[in-house]
Amino acid sequence: MMCQKRYNALKNENEVVVSIRNRSLLNSKLLVSVLPILAMTTLTACGFGQPFKEPAPSTQPTLPTGTVPPKLPPPPVPAVIPGLQQGTDGGATVTPVEAQEPILVGKILGGVPITRDSIRDPSHPLSKRIVFFDYNSSRLTPNSLDLVRGHAEYLSRFSDVRVRIEGHTDERGSREYNIALGDNRARSVAKILQLQGVDAGQFSTLSYGEEVPLDEGEGERAWRKNRRVEVVYEGYN
Repeated sequence: MMCQKRYNALKNENEVVVSIRNRSLLNSKLLVSVLPILAMTTLTACGFGQPFKEPAPSTQPTLPTGTVPPKLPPPPVPAVIPGLQQGTDGGATVTPVEAQEPILVGKILGGVPITRDSIRDPSHPLSKRIVFFDYNSSRLTPNSLDLVRGHAEYLSRFSDVRVRIEGHTDERGSREYNIALGDNRARSVAKILQLQGVDAGQFSTLSYGEEVPLDEGEGERAWRKNRRVEVVYEGYN
C-alpha cells in the first residue's frame, strides 16, 4: 500500500515537470516568432528602409541689385581743428572743436614769388618759420594762416623737401597737458599743409610741450614767445 502511494506521487511530479517543460518550449517558440516582428517595427520607426533625401542646400541672403555702392566715397575733410581745454584736475581734455578761420584764398604772402632758394633768403617771408598761438589755444590767426599757406605752397612745388612740425607751449600746466597741447598745435599746422596739397610723406609732427622754451624768462612776455610751432626744414635749418 505504501509503495502504491509513493508511485502515484512520483507519477504526479513527473507530469508536473513535463507540463512545465512543454509550456517553456511553447513560450520559447512564441518569443522566437515575435522577435523579428519587433525588430522590423523598431527599424522602421527609426527610418530604416526609407528612401534617402539629401538636405536642401543652404542659401545666403542676397541684397537687391544696386543697394551696395561698388566703392565707398572718401571721408569728408573736417573744416576745423580740435582744441584742448584744461580740466579741473590739471589734465588735458579734448574739446569738441575750436573755431578756425577758413583757408584764405587769393595771393599767398602778398604775391611774393616763391623759388627753391626762398627758404635760404633771409629777406623772404618764408624765412619766418615760427607760428605763435594764443594762451591755451591751437587756433591759427589770419597772419599765421597766411604764413603756413606760404610754406605749403613751397612744399607742394618742391616735393623732395621735407619738414618737421614742432609744437611748443609755455610752462603753465602739467607736463602731460602741455605735451598734448603742443601736439594739437603741430597737428593744426600739419592739417593746413595737407589741405593745401602737400604730400603726407613730406612732413611729420612732434611735440616738446614746455621742455624747449624760446625764452626762459617768466611772465607773459616770455610765455607769448613760447606758445609756438616751428617749421623745421630738414637739411636747411
